[in-house]
Amino acid sequence: MKKNKNRQKSLGPKIIITVLVMTILPVLVTLGINLNLMTKLVSERVQVEEKNKVDEMYNTIKNVEDSVANTVKMISVQPSLKQPITKVADREKIRDILEVTQKANPNIVELYFAPSKQDLISSLSRDNPESQYSQRPWYKAAIANPDKLNWSKPIKDMNSGEMVLMVSQAIKVNGKILGVLSADMNFPRISQMIQTTKIGRTGRVILSTMDGTILASPLKKEIGEDISSYSEYKQIMKKGNSGYVESKGVGEIYFRKNSHGMLIQSVVEPNELRADQKQILTNSIYVLVLIVVISIIFAILLGRIVVQIAQTLVNAFQRASEGDLTAEIKSFKGDSDDKLKWLIKIPGMKKLIGDGSIKEDGHEIHRIVTAYNRMIFGFGRLIEGIQMESDRISEMTVSLAEISKQTNSATEEVSETITGIAQATSSQAIDAENTVSEMNQLGETIDVIHQSAVEMTNGATRATELNTNNSQLMEDVHENWEIERAKLGELAENMTNMNREIQNINQIIKVITDISSQTNLLALNASIEAARAGEAGRGFAVVADEVRKLAEQSATSTKDIEQIINKIQEKSISMVEQVSDSYEGGVKQTEIINGAIESTNDVSAKFEEIILEINSIDQLIASVQSQKDTVLFAVENISASTEENSAGTEEVSANAEEILATMEEFTNNIAELEKITEILNLQANSFKIK
Repeated sequence: MKKNKNRQKSLGPKIIITVLVMTILPVLVTLGINLNLMTKLVSERVQVEEKNKVDEMYNTIKNVEDSVANTVKMISVQPSLKQPITKVADREKIRDILEVTQKANPNIVELYFAPSKQDLISSLSRDNPESQYSQRPWYKAAIANPDKLNWSKPIKDMNSGEMVLMVSQAIKVNGKILGVLSADMNFPRISQMIQTTKIGRTGRVILSTMDGTILASPLKKEIGEDISSYSEYKQIMKKGNSGYVESKGVGEIYFRKNSHGMLIQSVVEPNELRADQKQILTNSIYVLVLIVVISIIFAILLGRIVVQIAQTLVNAFQRASEGDLTAEIKSFKGDSDDKLKWLIKIPGMKKLIGDGSIKEDGHEIHRIVTAYNRMIFGFGRLIEGIQMESDRISEMTVSLAEISKQTNSATEEVSETITGIAQATSSQAIDAENTVSEMNQLGETIDVIHQSAVEMTNGATRATELNTNNSQLMEDVHENWEIERAKLGELAENMTNMNREIQNINQIIKVITDISSQTNLLALNASIEAARAGEAGRGFAVVADEVRKLAEQSATSTKDIEQIINKIQEKSISMVEQVSDSYEGGVKQTEIINGAIESTNDVSAKFEEIILEINSIDQLIASVQSQKDTVLFAVENISASTEENSAGTEEVSANAEEILATMEEFTNNIAELEKITEILNLQANSFKIK
């Protein structure tokens, strides 16, 4: 059941599906692109056409308005309108002018003149009283703006009820308004143009008021309709005087606003693009069906060819897998060649698929088959060589088996001899190791002694350095103390001199006291002389009195200074005595420092002697250490040689045992090789190479 299921698997359906996908998918993508592109092009064409039609209608309306405005201006300069109307003949004359002008311009429905405070004069003989027209927008606008034309928004005519656009102008003479001239403009020409105007297949142009009332349209049912609730109208009111707005129909619609309250816009139905889209879709479906049919036929042919080639290859591989190395592929025809004969009859198909023969310079499949044939041929030669070599191996295994037995016997004898040598070498190695251990212990003891000597040397050296530093410090202290002692001597001498100078101050104070006494005496004499002089000497008496007071103050201050000087003299004498005592103490301190310096120098000399003795001990230790190292090196060499010999013998013994084991394994492998050789001969002979 499983074998039958495997036979049903084929590349044919997969090839057909792949070809269909590769052909249909690009067509569908192209269809979508073309449909989108055509929709865009048609939308752009409709927008351009909308703009052209709306602009054309806008210009037409402007021309009509200009024509009506020029007509009103032309009539306004007629002399009859600038004369007072007093008779019926005057009214009729004006009526004739209005009738002739109205008939000459088909866009004017009615012309009328409203004299001030008189009945209306109409080209249609509808003379309304003043009470009916005086409140109309056209009349009020002209009265309010007498110097220009006044346009009203589209409104219903009072008489006809139709939507009209009114233009009016006041008639002035010498600044006085004699009346108002007005014209009702209808849209017959514009309506006819709008009815015949088409945009695309379904589009049209409509004319409406700014309030949303349709004035003209190709569809009569739309005339008078209110479009102010439409979203497009609301968008238009929010924009400027012209432009595009979004529409639910096709893309955007175009509009223009008239300055007189009219709106011209395009209208396109939602089904505008359906016909073009339907045509594109229909053509694309025809092309798609044709391509699908061709693709199916091509896929079936391709699948048949691929299956035929695959079947030929599978059959050849099957034979090769069963050991038939003569299974070369000569042709793709195979057993099912009759099924493909009808393909050869198709014009050009034989050249496309070939006649089934294998060509070395053909396409990729031909080269694959050629490589397969070469592989089968080479593999056959390889199997033939294997068969020959297998016979030789069989002969060699017999010879190797005999040699391995002899080698095994010799290896056993060598192994026993090496084992005895290894035991003796091991005993020597143990003795050498013990000697090395004892020498190492001796070396450790010598190292400890050497380390202690080094530490003693370092300590003595450090103590010497410290003692030297101490001696240097003592020298520095001695030098500094001598300097300070010299300064102290100078200070004592200076203090003595200062005390001597202070003692001399008393003489200066005595002189000042004498001067004060004499000044006081002179002031007294001056006061007496001033008293004798009477009034003339009063001023001099005042001065003499002040001098006397100053003399008394000087005497008092001199006594105070004398007391202070006495205290300073006492303290100066005390300081001189203290400095003298300090100087004598410094002399004693100098003697003590000199003794300390001599003691420190003696200690330094002793430390140097100790260091020399320690250095001698260190040299002896170094000599012992050197001899110990020599002995230890020799013993270690002996131990290493013994261990090396022991290891070598053990290794040789192990190698001998390993060789013995290897030879046993080799013998077993030779026996196994004999069996494998027999199997190899059987398998090699199973291939068919001739």
